[in-house]
Amino acid sequence: MGILRLIILVLIFNLYLSAGVILRAPNSFISGEPFVFEYELSGSSVNFPNIEKIDQYIVEGLGTSKSLQIINGSYSEKVSKKYRIYPTSDFTIPSFDFEIDGKLEKSEEKKVTKSVALKTKSQQFDLTIQTEKKELFVGESTILKLVFKYKRDLQITNLGFTPPHFENFWYKKLDNKNNRYEQNGYIVQELEYLLFPQKVGKLKINPLKVDVQMIDITSSNNFGFFSAVPKVTKVYSNELSFDIKPLPQAINLIGNFDIKAFVDKTKIKQGESISYKLVISGFGNFDDIQDKKLNIKDAIVYDNKPKVETSYENDRYKGIYEKVYSIVPSDSIIIPSQSISYFDKQSQKVITKKTQEFKIEVENSLNSSQEVVLEKAIDTPVIKKDIIETKTSNSEKVIYFVLGIVFSLLIFGLLNLVKIKKNKNRRVDTPLIKQVKSSKDKQELLKVLVPFINKDEILDELIYKCEKEGEFSSLKKDIISTIKNLKL
Repeated sequence: MGILRLIILVLIFNLYLSAGVILRAPNSFISGEPFVFEYELSGSSVNFPNIEKIDQYIVEGLGTSKSLQIINGSYSEKVSKKYRIYPTSDFTIPSFDFEIDGKLEKSEEKKVTKSVALKTKSQQFDLTIQTEKKELFVGESTILKLVFKYKRDLQITNLGFTPPHFENFWYKKLDNKNNRYEQNGYIVQELEYLLFPQKVGKLKINPLKVDVQMIDITSSNNFGFFSAVPKVTKVYSNELSFDIKPLPQAINLIGNFDIKAFVDKTKIKQGESISYKLVISGFGNFDDIQDKKLNIKDAIVYDNKPKVETSYENDRYKGIYEKVYSIVPSDSIIIPSQSISYFDKQSQKVITKKTQEFKIEVENSLNSSQEVVLEKAIDTPVIKKDIIETKTSNSEKVIYFVLGIVFSLLIFGLLNLVKIKKNKNRRVDTPLIKQVKSSKDKQELLKVLVPFINKDEILDELIYKCEKEGEFSSLKKDIISTIKNLKL
């Protein structure tokens, strides 16, 4: 009976070793975490199928491992390949075709279900997420604090924490100076995130996770600490639920904002440019401020990229938005008022603030009235002269012919001299080139060049390149060469 049992075990063992395709995969997964599965093939020659998707989820390959094994005196190869997906709902791993020793082998089909992570209850660890406000408006900020603590005497070798992704929230990690301390025999670590909900309704933040790798002393043998086996424990937090209310229609900002505008001058000559600066400051969902564009009739507007600075101070998310425009009017214009509207939670009202408008006067404009004085032609008396006919001798004709040739040569020489002088004058720098050469910094150079925007594509490209790059002196030669070719 014992011999029969041994034979059965050997057959089962050989059957296991010679099994074609083995799928190793959990029966369930936790939302938000990667799902890892593995296929193992045994044979002298194996080929894996190209697995790109399972259901709608993209499959990532995590690597391949190989080893040699001996079965009944024959050598064969064992190949394992791991994969990863990020599922959000129940799914099925379908059957795939694998080629082993020239034959097709089908893998098993497996259903995988979604499970919910529950908060870990332990005397050794604790992970908690908390917030002061759970009822918010869209775009209103709140602080989410993550607190992780563990017993001080634990022999922890590594803490694995993947930065969270808060779905339906815009979020930003805040820098804390004192985020690690000891309390009642525990080591406590804190992280803070600034959250801005982006969607109306009931929103949820799923439990977060920390992988704790520590020495398992119970698995050690007589050799002590150095032979102890490290183990990984998954520690889960609680979940959070929020009730998000909508802002008034057509409003996307909440907080308190201010807007101002400035110009460097209000009276210019035709062809000159003015600098218009727009400044928005305040606190709230500052990153939702939309870029401001200017569209002014009878003017070319060249706008720089806005400069935005934000910070979290005194429990408020503050910011300042600055944008500078260069405006070249072709006639007297009015720069219209700019506005910003936001929802003030304290007063429960929509508040709109506006800048002043600016009237820019352009001297010698094309539309300015100019008096044109037409002088009446003065009648001049016609003086009649008597015509006396004279006869010319042959010798005089010869003299006149020679003088005509000499006079023609003189005129031809004078014309060549005039051409030479004109060519010399062309080599002299034009006033524009002189201004370009004498410009001391990038801003001064841009003021000279702004009136010539849209004259030529190459010149436009050089102007924009000069505005973006910090070093402008190297671009002067190209700009001067282009101006000479354009004869500006």
